[in-house]
Amino acid sequence: MHVQYEALLGEGCGWSLRSLFSTPDCDIADYCRDFAPNRFGLQACERVEQFCRVHGIWLEAGGAHYNSMTPYLHPGAVSAERMLIIGVYNAILFWLNDTVGREKFAHLSAAEQQQAADAVRRLSRVLETRCAPADPLPVETATVELLSMLSQRADPHWLAEFAASTIEHLQPAIRDQNARARGHLLSVADYIDLRAFVSGMYPAIALCEFGSDTYLAWDRITAAGLAGDLHTLRVLTAQIGALMNDVFSFEKECIVDRADFNLIPVWLLNNPGSTLAEAVEAAAAIVRDRLTRFRRIHARMTGRTAQLTDTDLARAVAVHLEDLLGCVQATWVWQITTLRYKGVSIFVESRLDERASVPESYSMR
Repeated sequence: MHVQYEALLGEGCGWSLRSLFSTPDCDIADYCRDFAPNRFGLQACERVEQFCRVHGIWLEAGGAHYNSMTPYLHPGAVSAERMLIIGVYNAILFWLNDTVGREKFAHLSAAEQQQAADAVRRLSRVLETRCAPADPLPVETATVELLSMLSQRADPHWLAEFAASTIEHLQPAIRDQNARARGHLLSVADYIDLRAFVSGMYPAIALCEFGSDTYLAWDRITAAGLAGDLHTLRVLTAQIGALMNDVFSFEKECIVDRADFNLIPVWLLNNPGSTLAEAVEAAAAIVRDRLTRFRRIHARMTGRTAQLTDTDLARAVAVHLEDLLGCVQATWVWQITTLRYKGVSIFVESRLDERASVPESYSMR
């Protein structure tokens, strides 16, 4: 894979990510053209950085990049305070990802890997009890303060499920997921399921409810016959976020960090004799398929929601549908605007000297 990658670079070959993710009836850039980040974004990002510096979890190298993601992923948050809280949560996860996360874990010493595993167990305990231990790590102190802010504003039932979802994300995310460390190769289907949990997209989707201060009543959603489609839509949103990121971050994770827990090498390893070019095309097709299914189900649910006689339920579901659309659009928009994945690249939009056409509405103001 690495040899073929260098050959593609040397020959000047590559792909347009816009073309890879678009279909004849839906250009992804057009689909995302009306997207705008949260109106409280700049204010929240400044306060998140202040919080992280106070708690010693600000990353000088990547902090500005990951901090900028929050207003994109949660454009519907209704207040600067909720935007701040979501940003702090994301900052904690990104700090873990960029210090001991799955693509970094393999490069840690045995002692450092044990420390990382211990940190995850401790942090999971904090999430369960909402209390700091006697000798808290900086990230634990930050998490306790975050949970305090959430407890004052969030629905209690939602918060309990959200904490459990975060633990479910952390356990596979802070470990070496490469095939050599696992001792076996995941199938493409199994990889996709696991990657959605590792990505943190499920807690991100849950945070949409907190951001809008509109919580889903699943018993009423089920009674209205909407639960199946809404659950599928949330899974597709998570998978689109995770798998599109795999393509954008392929070079950062797999070429620089030498990881293989990424859709492109996983597909390549499951199809012996195939080329890197075929793997890129196949990965893009998997993302396109999910984008197409998302658009179809989202349109169907929007129509069904508008016909509900329960107006409170209709409003809550409509808000969540809009939030899910925002998550999908943000997956494209943020990744073509951030510098996190820019450099020498086989993808046009990821080259530092060539920028995709970015509508003014994409920018934070």
